Amino acid sequence: MLRSLTMTAALAAAALAQSPLTTTYAAGNGLGAGATIYFDVVVAVPLTFTQFDINSSSTASTSGSIDVRWCNGSYVGNDTNAAAWTLGGSGPAIAAGNSLPTPVVITPFTLAPGNYGMAITFNTLGMNYSNGNGTAVPGSGTNQTYATGELTLLAGASAGGAVGTAICCQPRVFNGSVYYSVSGSGTVAQRASYGVGCYNKKASFYENFATSATFDLANSALSMLPTGSGYLVLPGLTQFVPPSAAATTLTLGDDAETTVALAAPFPHSAGATNSLTVCSNGFVSIATGNGIGYIPTPATTLAAPQTAWWAQHDYNPAAAGSGAVKFEQIAGIAYVTWDGVYDYGGTSPASANTFQFQFDTASGSVHVVFQTMSTGGNGRLVGYSPGGASADPGNVDLSAVLPATINLTASDLAPLALAASARPLVGTTINLTASNTTGANIGVNFLSVVQIPAPGFDLGVLGAPGCAALVDVNAGVSSVIGNVLGLSLSAPFAIPATAPLGVQVFSQSVWLDATQNAFGILTSNGVTLTLGNL
Repeated sequence: MLRSLTMTAALAAAALAQSPLTTTYAAGNGLGAGATIYFDVVVAVPLTFTQFDINSSSTASTSGSIDVRWCNGSYVGNDTNAAAWTLGGSGPAIAAGNSLPTPVVITPFTLAPGNYGMAITFNTLGMNYSNGNGTAVPGSGTNQTYATGELTLLAGASAGGAVGTAICCQPRVFNGSVYYSVSGSGTVAQRASYGVGCYNKKASFYENFATSATFDLANSALSMLPTGSGYLVLPGLTQFVPPSAAATTLTLGDDAETTVALAAPFPHSAGATNSLTVCSNGFVSIATGNGIGYIPTPATTLAAPQTAWWAQHDYNPAAAGSGAVKFEQIAGIAYVTWDGVYDYGGTSPASANTFQFQFDTASGSVHVVFQTMSTGGNGRLVGYSPGGASADPGNVDLSAVLPATINLTASDLAPLALAASARPLVGTTINLTASNTTGANIGVNFLSVVQIPAPGFDLGVLGAPGCAALVDVNAGVSSVIGNVLGLSLSAPFAIPATAPLGVQVFSQSVWLDATQNAFGILTSNGVTLTLGNL
């Protein structure tokens, strides 16, 4: 490897800062003039901050200013401690217009590597920001972390006044851009991921309809056929079967559940069940434990402790004039039918909903058949998720997708992933660590001076479709990794103190698993390592 680095020394060049770091301008919420937005930053190298673009709700051409303050550690716990904050820089601002970048050049300030809280106070100008989708922990959620090679921003919270005023609202996401330059001489050591690993398989699916009026599955059906390793979801293969006179009317009030016994065990991904738990709000589970919620929420569905099939909505079979939820078993099929059940708050047949779950106890197939559905009430969620925490597959438009099929696995499988433990500073040793490995086995980590740019070379020709080669294995060295025989999933990379600055080295890991494809491998994403001294 040393020889390879020397041969490529001519390619060395100073790594440029990736400024600016931009979050979003999606807005969606905000506060008035004088408010403060908080976030944390992780500074990897000495940085001088020179400009902040903000998102102001004020009318275009409104004049104002911002003050940017910082504290050691985190804004958490320091919001009411004005003495903890240092004024970094200020600058005048003229609002560009709602949800447009308003540039503000500030008096520059420099921060050494470390963790800091940051607070931006809007003077005279109104503030736009976005709601975080995680928790009050900075950076949680999928829209609260943003990063470049030198700077990471972890959102965040807001307050109605300057620092010293208690936080009012969280999580909140700063809308804007942070401009900076690298202080000091040399080359910034950087690590970056490129390409994707294989495979990204999901065990759940759902479509979340924000309003009942947008529900477009009335008079349609979908079927879930067991594959032995999950479900194949496809357009409906069965018809609606009207409940017979012998059907049992389930005693279900508003926001209630009951359990029905099956004549034969129903097989599912986690085993088999002799009963089904029916919730009046449109979902059927293999056992109690999923609650009686009436607000469709993907996160709740995916975290439900029991395997369930969902057509969730706020129904009320106890409403005056409403139809009932009915149950019967005919020739090995268990039918659970919402037979003209009203929306919550419904008072007329216009609020009636008719749909049916069909559970085939012989095959394990599940069919959901919709008939006439109302356009009133709250939103709806249709889907399936096995019990326990499940990865979010994303909202899917079923009416658009199901002319084809959806393949589900029995459990989620995240792609093989590779990450560097630290930035590649010369004279240090970092670890290249694989994760999301399957089973107990071994693999190989490759370090190469030749990259195959994303999306890489598809290994379908070798029997591993969807897996890609992202480095040239003939232009580097390899290390055995594993989770057996005392092996480690981390491969060390010792970087000589004399290594040429700016040289790039590329890494990828391969995992052996004969169950995944004909070639018997999984590949990770690639990692680019730019050697530096800063």
